[in-house]
Amino acid sequence: MPKPHSPLGAEIYDRELENVFHSWSAQGSLDPLVVTSAEGPYLIDADDNRYIDFSSQLVYTNLGHSHSAIVNAIQEQAAQLCTIAPAHASAPRSLAAEKILSHLPENLSKVFFTNGGADAVEHALRLAKLTTGRPKVLAAMRSYHGATQTTLTVSGDSRRWPIDDGRTGVVHFFGPFLHRTVFHAETEEQECERALEHLENVIAI
Repeated sequence: MPKPHSPLGAEIYDRELENVFHSWSAQGSLDPLVVTSAEGPYLIDADDNRYIDFSSQLVYTNLGHSHSAIVNAIQEQAAQLCTIAPAHASAPRSLAAEKILSHLPENLSKVFFTNGGADAVEHALRLAKLTTGRPKVLAAMRSYHGATQTTLTVSGDSRRWPIDDGRTGVVHFFGPFLHRTVFHAETEEQECERALEHLENVIAI
């Protein structure tokens, strides 16, 4: 992206490059978009250009940006109670758990709230290993699960290689992806069939 024309945007751009380390990026070639606001599906940059946010940031602003009902709810809750430690009870957390459970099978009766995505993956892996008694984890290539050491290892992204310590028990496999097939498939049916055969072989080995 070109450096913003507006003085404020240019200042933000320079200060960002000087002071902020960007994850998953080659620091010497950074050229970030300076976002100053957002509205609905749009990001607005320092020069008032609008961009459709197809990725919903990191796939979590899927209700759009700056929706008045969401903003009001955040403001009201922040004025009452911003956060609460796990040892205590609070109405918003209990209500959120009830709403989540209403969409889940009846045999799932508890919700465990974590601090973020990588935290959730770490806990899920531990619970799965404790429940099954099995140490091996199958992880898809072309995936990202977080930046903690375990979630980095199970991520199927080549950018992990310089820091991946090769933890035991993690086995990667290729899922179907006809656009960049590793199975030399020519149709969706071939891609799925060959991907399933590959996964079956990985499990058997």
